[in-house]
Amino acid sequence: MKNLKLFPKTFLVSIGLFAALIILVHALVYTLMPQFYLQQKEREAAENLTALVAELRGKSTEEMRRLSQEFAQVKNVNITLTIDGRDQYFQGFQSINIVTDSGKSVDTSVVKIADGQTVDPRSVILRQGSVANSQGQTIAVKLLADVAPVTQAKLATLHVLPYTMLGSLLVALVFSYIYSRFVTRPIRQMAAVTTTMQRLEKDAHYPVNSSDEIGVLGRNINELYQNLWQTIRSLEHENKRITQLEKEKIAFLRAASHELKTPLAALRIMLENMQLNIGEYKNHDQYLAESVAQVDRLAAMVNDVLRSGSVAEQALRQEKRLRIDKLVAEVIDDYVLLAKTRGMTFAVDAHPTTIRANRDMIRHVISNLVSNAVRHGDAGSMITITCDQHELAIENACKPLTKQQLQHVFDPFYRANTQAKQTPNNSGIGLYTVKILLDAKGLDYDFTPHGRGMRFIVKL
Repeated sequence: MKNLKLFPKTFLVSIGLFAALIILVHALVYTLMPQFYLQQKEREAAENLTALVAELRGKSTEEMRRLSQEFAQVKNVNITLTIDGRDQYFQGFQSINIVTDSGKSVDTSVVKIADGQTVDPRSVILRQGSVANSQGQTIAVKLLADVAPVTQAKLATLHVLPYTMLGSLLVALVFSYIYSRFVTRPIRQMAAVTTTMQRLEKDAHYPVNSSDEIGVLGRNINELYQNLWQTIRSLEHENKRITQLEKEKIAFLRAASHELKTPLAALRIMLENMQLNIGEYKNHDQYLAESVAQVDRLAAMVNDVLRSGSVAEQALRQEKRLRIDKLVAEVIDDYVLLAKTRGMTFAVDAHPTTIRANRDMIRHVISNLVSNAVRHGDAGSMITITCDQHELAIENACKPLTKQQLQHVFDPFYRANTQAKQTPNNSGIGLYTVKILLDAKGLDYDFTPHGRGMRFIVKL
């Protein structure tokens, strides 16, 4: 049976149990029924004798005869009264007359009958007693009950037994089939659903229609599959994010290589021409100063690149509750002097705002945004900063960026033409760093034209 499927295995086990039970019950009926019946007849004979003696007690001889005849007919028993040494018989059923020696106890193992023959005591039940009549005379009472139907019932049972057993087996067969189908149905359905789940079909679901163990198992399977799908979606999302980060790293390295290669080539040309004393490069003092300035710009660019990478790595570490409005005030203090040189002022409307984040990360984001607002805003204009529990917004007055420029404004080392003229020392990775940090934290942001300027919004 090891290789059988669940339904035939359940069917064979159940029909086997039913067959064994049916055979056992029929065997017990055939064996015990006669015994139970005989015991019942013996109890009835004893009770009848007790009732008869009670009725006859204290009655006259004639009254005893009448009562004995009526009792024999009602109870279907044979009664013998021994009066003055003579036996008088009262028949309730047609049987044999028992003859006993007067004054002797009856041996119930072998009973003499009227024609001198004997009868098997298993076919009759004999009970004896005595009773006193109205004259005080003791009268022996014998009661004979016929149990011949026991043997007949046993023979009838033996003839009927094969048919009842066959009928019982047929009923058990039908019941076992229905029971096996009913029991294995949810298991087979669960197997089909789990096979579908194995193929990772999204809509696979086991219909739970009960609260028993099968229902609990079905709910657990559904929850497990949902958790599996959530894990798969998370892994896919994480894989896409990692893939995107790898692409951004490659693009960043390429852009960084290009950005560093151009000033290095210009620096090498100036140094070679100074070394060869060609043309205007004979003025070593002037071009050495320009070379030092070029080296300083390269060093600042390298520092920005290194700082953007290290800040991104630390973005999600050492997080704690921060007051964004206080960080805004600290950053504004750092840029007040630069803003004054350009005739710019700050208008701040900062409400108490709390967020859980890395302090250096949030300060770096705010610093980059305020720096861009000061460096690229119109001279003499006002920078508006608002802050509440929903968002942080920084707005400056400038020439709004075009749609094409907005598509590349977060690319590393991207500079609009106007920005390149206004801030020649700009590395071009400020907004790229802001993008990396905000994406790492999972904060939404938006950089769009607003009126006669630009507005950057960080949704908290």
